[in-house]
Amino acid sequence: MTEKIQKRFRLSTEALSYIEEYTDNNDIPRSDQTEGLERIIKEHKQLSKQNWNLQYITETVTENVTRSVQIALQKSIVNDINKVRLGTNNADRNTQILIELLQGFMQMQNVEQIVTTDIYKPTFLMEAENLIHEKITTMKQKKDNKNEKEN
Repeated sequence: MTEKIQKRFRLSTEALSYIEEYTDNNDIPRSDQTEGLERIIKEHKQLSKQNWNLQYITETVTENVTRSVQIALQKSIVNDINKVRLGTNNADRNTQILIELLQGFMQMQNVEQIVTTDIYKPTFLMEAENLIHEKITTMKQKKDNKNEKEN
């Protein structure tokens, strides 16, 4: 048993009422308010320790969730950039193939000079540009509709 030291304290009526109420509710004789006060202090210590543990757990979980979200977001961005890069590489490759075909065709025809589109823009070129513009617009609309459905 621990040694008890006698001290004199001044308490507010509210604090004294709380101690008396606590002793009544916990089957402690009213004459032993010291026991009631000691139990209140013991419970307070335990609650403080639990609150600290809960705060620590909350901070740790929050930190881990934040880190996980950041990693997932980074992976998503990397995937999106990869798709753009692959699409660009494919377009570059197709463009290079077309340039090689055109150059070979022009050499076979012994073409030394060309008329550029700023001088003369033939009908077939305007039709091709319009077709490509429509295809791109249609693909963009399909992609936008798909994104709207996903959200």
